[in-house]
Amino acid sequence: MIAMALDFETRSRVDLKKCGTDVYASDPSTDIICCSFINKSNGDEWLWFAGQPVPALLALALQTAETLDAHNARFDQLIYEYIAVSDYGFPELPANKWVCTAAQCRVNALPASLYAATRASNAKFKKDHSGTALIQKLCIPNKKTGEFNYDPALIKKMGKYCMTDSRAMVSMTNNLRPMSDEDKADWQTSERINDRGILIDLELATLAQKYAEQEKEELGRQLDALTDGAITKVTQTARLLKILIPVFAEVPELKRCITKAPNAEGEVKHTLDKAARGQLLECEELEGNFREVIELIDQGGNSSVSKFTSMLLRADPDSGRVHGAFIFAGAGQTTRYSSKGLQVHNFKRDCFNAQQTEDLKALMRHNCDIAEYSGLPVMETLGRLLRPALIPAKGHKFVVGDWSAIEAMVLPWLTDSAGGEKVLDIFRKNVDIYIVTALSMGLKEEDRQIGKVATLSLGFGGAVGAFQAMAKNYGLNLPNSQVQGIVDRWRAASPWARKFWKQLENASVNAVRSPRAIFTAGRVKYIYIPDILGGTLMCILPNQTVIQYPYARIEKGGVTAMKASVRPKADSEDEWPRMSLWGGFLAENVTQATAACLLRECLGDMVDDDFPVVGHVHDEIILEVHDSEVEQYVIECQDYMELAPEWAAGLPLKAEPAVMAIYGK
Repeated sequence: MIAMALDFETRSRVDLKKCGTDVYASDPSTDIICCSFINKSNGDEWLWFAGQPVPALLALALQTAETLDAHNARFDQLIYEYIAVSDYGFPELPANKWVCTAAQCRVNALPASLYAATRASNAKFKKDHSGTALIQKLCIPNKKTGEFNYDPALIKKMGKYCMTDSRAMVSMTNNLRPMSDEDKADWQTSERINDRGILIDLELATLAQKYAEQEKEELGRQLDALTDGAITKVTQTARLLKILIPVFAEVPELKRCITKAPNAEGEVKHTLDKAARGQLLECEELEGNFREVIELIDQGGNSSVSKFTSMLLRADPDSGRVHGAFIFAGAGQTTRYSSKGLQVHNFKRDCFNAQQTEDLKALMRHNCDIAEYSGLPVMETLGRLLRPALIPAKGHKFVVGDWSAIEAMVLPWLTDSAGGEKVLDIFRKNVDIYIVTALSMGLKEEDRQIGKVATLSLGFGGAVGAFQAMAKNYGLNLPNSQVQGIVDRWRAASPWARKFWKQLENASVNAVRSPRAIFTAGRVKYIYIPDILGGTLMCILPNQTVIQYPYARIEKGGVTAMKASVRPKADSEDEWPRMSLWGGFLAENVTQATAACLLRECLGDMVDDDFPVVGHVHDEIILEVHDSEVEQYVIECQDYMELAPEWAAGLPLKAEPAVMAIYGK
C-alpha cells in the first residue's frame, strides 16, 4: 500500500487566520511557493517548487496512493484542488483519499498543532517553529510596497522548512494509534458538511458589526469620564488591573476575584477575564465607580459580537456561505465536534425569534436604539442575534433536530445497572425527569427547575460549584448552604451514579496496573497499552470507539495522564501538564463521548442518504430543506435521530425536529 504525506507552503493577500481556509484557498492572489511529498511506504521524497514540471514518478505515486496524509488536511486538499491541479498540472485525486493527521492527533488526545503534537508525541523530528520568520517574509505582501518577496535564497530555505514539516508529521504519526476506518469515515462526513457550508445573513452581520463598533466607542467615552481619562477603551484591562490591584488588596473578597492560583514557579498573577468580572459583579463589596467601570468593561468584553466580523470575513464572496466551520473530534478526550471561525457552539441559545430579528434589523437600518426595543444592553442584544444570523436559502427552511436530555439518558444507560434502568424507565414513559428528580430529593413539583439543574450538573461528581455554574444558565439563584443540601439529597437518591464513578476509577487504576488486560465498568472497558505514547490508557466505548489518556500512570493511588489542552513553555524541557482521572471526570468523558458517537453515526447516515445537512451544534442537527419538502424531512429527521443503533439497544432517544425560518432556539 502506498501512503503519501504532503505539505504546502503558500502566499496570499488574504489573511488565513481571519478569513479561513476556504476563502484563502479560492482567492485569486493565493499561490503555491513549494510543496514537500514523502512516500511513507518506501521513504522516497520530493521537494517541488512552483513553476517546475511535475515529476512523473511523483504523479504516479499520488495517483496510486491509497491515502494522502496532511496536517489540517482541508487546507492542503483545497490548495491542491484549486491551484496545484488547475495551475500546475498535478493529477486530480479523489476526495476520499485524504487523511487529516491533525484529526489523528485529536483522537489520540494530543494537541492538534503540529509543533505541540511533535513535542507531546516525542517524535524523532520536531516541527521547526523558527519558520515563522520565513512566513512573514515570503507568504504575505510587504506592508509598504504591497509586493511579494521572490528571493530565491529565501524560497530555498522555505523548501527546506516545508520538507522538515513533512518529516515531522510522518515521524509523529508513526508514534500514534492510526485512525480507525470509522474515524476516517466520520472525518470525511464532517468535511462533506463543511463543503456544503451554512448561509449567513450578510446584512444582519454588517449592521451588527457597525453597532458593536459604535457601542465600544460609546463605552470608551463613559469609561473616560468615570476614570478621569485613566481608562478610555474597553480593551484596556491591563491598565485597569494596575489601578485595582492596590485598592482591592485591602478587600479580601475583591482581591480573591482577580487573583489567579500560583503557577508552577509560585508566581501569583492577576486577571480581569470574563470569569473574574462575573465574580466581581456578584460581590456586594464592589461599589461606586468601580462597579460601573467593571460593568462597562464586561459589556465591551462580550467576545461573541466579534463573530459577526468573522462571518463577514469567512463568507464566500459569491454564495454568502461559510465553509469549514466544524472540526471533527475537536473537543479533547471526548472526540466531540467543535467549531472554529464562527465558533457556533458558543452562540447564545437565548436568542431572538424571526420577527424580533426583522424588527431589530429595521431599527439598525435607521440607526435607532436597539437597546430600548430589547430592554437589554446593546452588546447583549447583538449577542442574541448570532444564531438568527444563520439563515436558509430563499425558498428554504431549517429543520433542526435536537436530542432531548441526551446526556441525562446516556449516563444511566452506560452504568448497565438496575438503578440506571429505573432512570431510563422514566424517559421511556415520557414522564418529566426533572419533576421526578425534584420529588426524589424531597422537593415539590414546582421545584422542577431545581430538579433540572441537579440532573444536568450533578451526574459527573460535581458539587456546589457545578450546580451553581449550571444554575446561572437557568436564572436560578440559591445560597450555597441550600445547594449543599440539594447535592447531598441528589447523591443519596442516585446511588447508581456514585457506584459508577467508583467503578470507572477502579477499572482505570486496575488497567494501568495490569497492562493489556481489560477491565469493565458498566458498558465501557479500559485497557492500558504501554508502548503507545509513553503508556496510554484506552477507554473502549459501547460502539468500540476508543478515547485515550496518553502518558498515564499511577500517582497517589489514582491515575493521572497528560493534559493536552495545556502545554509547557516553548523550548522548555518541562513535563507536559497532567490531569487526575477521578471517577466523576471519567463519567463525564464517557457520557459525552458516547453522545458524540450517536451524533457522528446519525450524521454519517444522513449525509450518505443525501440529507441536506448544513451544520450541527452540540446535540442539534441542522438541515436546510426546500419549503415543499419540510414536512417530509421533519418526519425523516425524527426517524433517523430516534432510531438507536444496535450497539445502543435499550437507550431511549427522543428528538422532535423544529421548523425554523432562521436558526433559533
